Amino acid sequence: MAEYRVQKTFDAFVVLNADGERVGPYWANELAAERERKRMQDAYDRRRKRGPRPCLGCGAVFHSDGIHHRLCDPCRNHADALGREMAG
Repeated sequence: MAEYRVQKTFDAFVVLNADGERVGPYWANELAAERERKRMQDAYDRRRKRGPRPCLGCGAVFHSDGIHHRLCDPCRNHADALGREMAG
């Protein structure tokens, strides 16, 4: 999930965070704003340890949202289903 996005204002481009707040200067062109957005997103992802990670359940590589996200969706769904079966 992207934390930052570029938006065009009246005559410039800005980088916004997930809350819609401007987090940098005004840029004259979209390419410059997009480079800044990518730099900010990469730094955010490094801090959150987001990116490719092997699943602890099956070993498949998937895109993790952070250190807390260790199971791929199929393994997570399977674990949830098992939990419901054991509880019910």
